[in-house]
Amino acid sequence: MNSTPKRVSLLLWIVNLSSIAASIFSYVYLSYIAFQKTGSVMLSESVLLAPMVVPVLLCLVINATAGSRSPKSVLASFNFAGMVVAAVTYAFVDRSIAAAVVGTLVIGFLDATQRVARTVAVKRYFSTDDIKYALPITLTAQFIAGAIAGVALSFYKSEITPAMAGAITIAAYGFGTVAALLLPSATAERQSAMPASALGTLTQLLRTSPTLQRRFVAFVILVSVYQGFFNVSRVTLPTYVLGLSQAYVGYLQIISATSALFAALLFAYASKRGATLGKTLTFALNVLCLGAMAGSTALKDVTVSYTLYFVYMFVWEVLFFKHQADIVATTPPEHMSLVATFQYASVYLGMIIVGFAGSWIAHGYGLFVASIVFVVLYVATMLWNSLRESSVVIESSYGR
Repeated sequence: MNSTPKRVSLLLWIVNLSSIAASIFSYVYLSYIAFQKTGSVMLSESVLLAPMVVPVLLCLVINATAGSRSPKSVLASFNFAGMVVAAVTYAFVDRSIAAAVVGTLVIGFLDATQRVARTVAVKRYFSTDDIKYALPITLTAQFIAGAIAGVALSFYKSEITPAMAGAITIAAYGFGTVAALLLPSATAERQSAMPASALGTLTQLLRTSPTLQRRFVAFVILVSVYQGFFNVSRVTLPTYVLGLSQAYVGYLQIISATSALFAALLFAYASKRGATLGKTLTFALNVLCLGAMAGSTALKDVTVSYTLYFVYMFVWEVLFFKHQADIVATTPPEHMSLVATFQYASVYLGMIIVGFAGSWIAHGYGLFVASIVFVVLYVATMLWNSLRESSVVIESSYGR
């Protein structure tokens, strides 16, 4: 990559780090405030899960916003809006719990739109050859931000006042705003003539591009199952399965973020040198990932369990980058916003469904049984997607 892509990659990295750190910090802190003010675990969990619902319910609005403007414009204006929303939210959160709920929902919308805009930015600013390198490097900021915000609040949230939380969040969004303003100007891609509705456009796009359709479905399955298991296990594994203190929840978060960071760096390094994940290696990595995922819940030794959990997180993040890079590379530039919007909406919906089902199974039958169900679900749905792909190829052959 020459100097310009490197500069753009750094700026996107800063935007990613700042905005995601601000968003995650707010989700966790406002959830904590909701519990502190009301004593309701249900309300606290609802505040924490609210941002996952926003991309599903407002996917059409997010697509229209991210697709009609340049990535620079969206990222700069939405980070600035984050500063304003944070200022208002943290000013009133001590007086009304409604401020925490509304603030989380609005920040969730800003966050979801920026995630789409950042994907569009990678497609817009980088060549097809550079995407597999630029994407994981840009997303390393996401894991660092998640680790910093999540771990800091796991240990120090009771010591942070709403005023301090507001200042931290505003400062983070401020850094993101400045970095976004330094991005090169880039006009929004003109949409091609296709059905008027966003869903109709996506349906026609996937129907006319079997490769993109297969990759889109595989990505939704991958994230729904693997991230869904993470959401179910990140507290349950250390506290209920291993019987450890709350501090080990933070340690597991560190392990998860570190493994994801290593995976991103390895994938970027390998992609830069032309290495690719073929079908055989992808299959082997899935077997390893599923085995480590289930194994981490079966053994009661914390060292073995956390080591296997590291392997599970590391491998699934490698698979995540492979699938995400494939989708970005395959999607036509004019439809990147549309595909990214429904991609995020689909995986969030999948994570919600899988997460609730997994939590119910884990509560009633244990986390190990839940992990086995996750394994069966993943294998069955991926096999279905593969067989469905074969049938499409056969039909296309007969059609010719």
